[in-house]
Amino acid sequence: MSDDTRIIAARFTLFVRCANCLRDTKRCLEVPQADDAPSDIDELLDSAYLAGQRFACTQCDSSIATIVGIKQNAA
Repeated sequence: MSDDTRIIAARFTLFVRCANCLRDTKRCLEVPQADDAPSDIDELLDSAYLAGQRFACTQCDSSIATIVGIKQNAA
């Protein structure tokens, strides 16, 4: 299945802060449709999908960040 035809269960904007340089950035996260796909922020916070996401700061290449906010977008 190509990326253009996959079904998105939910879309979120993650606001993250780099632990090294303290730069704030945002990242769009599209959750593909699956039986256990998170559909709201509370489910996302408890999900394995979020735990599997990786971060790399564009300024200092640190791989450690803290989520400082989440916004749910229309899917």
